[in-house]
Amino acid sequence: MSDPLSIQPILQPIDASLSLPGSKSITNRALILAALAEGETTLEGALFSRDTQIMVQALRQLGFRCEEDAENHRITLRGEGGHIPEKSAKIDVGNAGTAARFLTAFLALQPGGVYHLDGDDAMRQRPMAGLIEALRTLHAAAFDFHGETNHFPFTVKAQGYQGGTCTVDASASSQILSALLLAAPTGNRPVHLAAPGVRPAYIEITQKMRESFGAPLISEDPSEVFSLQPIRYCQPKGGLYPVEPDLSAASYFLALVLIHNGRITLPGIGPKPMQGDAAFAETLGHHGLQIEREQAQWLVRKDGTRKIQLEAREINFNAYSDTFLTYAAITPLLGGPVRITGIGHTRRQETDRISGMAKELSKLGQPVEEAADSLYIKPDLDALRAHAKAARSAGQLLAVETYEDHRFAMSFAILGTYDLFEDGQPWLAIKDPACCGKTYPKFFDVLQSLRHD
Repeated sequence: MSDPLSIQPILQPIDASLSLPGSKSITNRALILAALAEGETTLEGALFSRDTQIMVQALRQLGFRCEEDAENHRITLRGEGGHIPEKSAKIDVGNAGTAARFLTAFLALQPGGVYHLDGDDAMRQRPMAGLIEALRTLHAAAFDFHGETNHFPFTVKAQGYQGGTCTVDASASSQILSALLLAAPTGNRPVHLAAPGVRPAYIEITQKMRESFGAPLISEDPSEVFSLQPIRYCQPKGGLYPVEPDLSAASYFLALVLIHNGRITLPGIGPKPMQGDAAFAETLGHHGLQIEREQAQWLVRKDGTRKIQLEAREINFNAYSDTFLTYAAITPLLGGPVRITGIGHTRRQETDRISGMAKELSKLGQPVEEAADSLYIKPDLDALRAHAKAARSAGQLLAVETYEDHRFAMSFAILGTYDLFEDGQPWLAIKDPACCGKTYPKFFDVLQSLRHD
């Protein structure tokens, strides 16, 4: 664990153009699709982070040829047309949910393959049962567990996809259904997957990406049954797949402009991005942030003559839940009370995000009511100052726990840029800032580069 990092307040309006890293979710989906396709695919704008490196390393262990160009954000992978070259491997998925779930379903396609998977301690606690039970029901794989049933570590005994019908419990994570939508059609018979109540945002990304690799539109009836016909994935157009910039990462810089005024240009984002996290722009627009969505970039602005609009709110973050931490962390600056709903599933992500956010805001003097699916926060800027002043009097800074969760680190770092005492001195520190390596290894370098005072 890295040492706590003190956050230096920003004293001037933001004025920058910032190239965001590629989306983790899209990069790891594209790597699986490229491996399933026939021939060579180059991902442009790919994310280079711990989670994507876990996926790349796993595919190499499985016999796929993969070349990386980190400087130019490119990954080139040669697919094997629905076959896995290596019939056995030991794979470490770390705490990467996309790698863990996508690889488990992917490995099942190779009849006779025997694969041993494990992860970090945190990954051993994350939900896998919905995917494992679906693979058993489809007779695509058998499992030997070397600890708790339906959790890592386990051995996958692959049997191949042979068609069938299955009800998939993807309530814990839509990645469970996405994993099957990517891999299950590689067999020679249709597969029908019922997934009642699955959150649609990332499923829509999966569907659009499948189409880019030659798959037909998935037939979904009103009862939420996804019908998958057997397919052979092909290279995307020109053998190139552009990875959309990470809009979860964009949320931090949208919040930064809201707090500090000024402008920031985010190239590479179109007017209608795939990622549901684009909705966070509307959430901050309610507070006075202005966003112009151009053909190939977003222009984000807030006029310094306009104060942040403050009032009581209730916001359902279900479709863009990765950004609820960004919003919750800056609520001390937003004035009116807010109820954040639709986030129950985030209790089973890198950490229990609802509980963690409640604890950290409470440590900052903010009244918080925690429920199974929501947080109710009553911002109190005076209480925040009092807690920070007490810490200073003791020769310390307020310190935020990050729970090995990158989004806690980045979200509270944005709060820490606020000049709480109007003296330009740090008052907040982030514990284990290196956890950002999961999705945004250079986050704190980028944040520092935006200080031009």
